[in-house]
Parts: sequence; structure tokens; C-alpha cells
Amino acid sequence: MRRATKIQAVGSFDASGAVDRVVLDADERHRRRIVLTGEHGTKFLLDLDRAVALKDGDGLVLEDGSIVAVAGRPEPLVEIEAQSPLELVRLAWHL
Repeated sequence: MRRATKIQAVGSFDASGAVDRVVLDADERHRRRIVLTGEHGTKFLLDLDRAVALKDGDGLVLEDGSIVAVAGRPEPLVEIEAQSPLELVRLAWHL
């Protein structure tokens, strides 16, 4: 199985040259080792020395030098309003 052992930070490579793209939610983007399959079928093992928080736009470098782009999956958010800044801080602390 192909392996990705390095990360290229967003903006440090030509994203248009990526061989594939994986779309991951926030939890899936914080990994050390996992088998991933890109949108175009590229299957590979993410095999890093330590867990890293991948960012939308990062690239995973495969052993042959090709790059798979990382995209953040849209996730639902909750909008919270409060009557005062103090109340908002209290709510945020509980989250």
C-alpha cells in the first residue's frame, strides 16, 4: 500500500498538481496513522511520526513524491447568542 509520510503546508505547493483529494472533518484531520481513499480512488496509508492537525489546503506527500490535497469537510455549527458578554463567557466555559 502506498504511504504518505510527510505534510506540505497549505500554500507551499501547487495544489493544481495534486493527484487526488481527501475530504476530512475536523476529527479525521487530527491523525497519525489511518488508511484514506481519495475522491478519485487513491488509497494510501497516512503514516506520520506523531498526530498532526491537518489544515484545509495541506498536502500529503506520498512516497513517490506525488501529493494528495486535504480538504476540510463542511460541518454544522451552532450559533449562540447571549444577553451580555458575561453570560456569553459563562456559556462558552460550559461548552
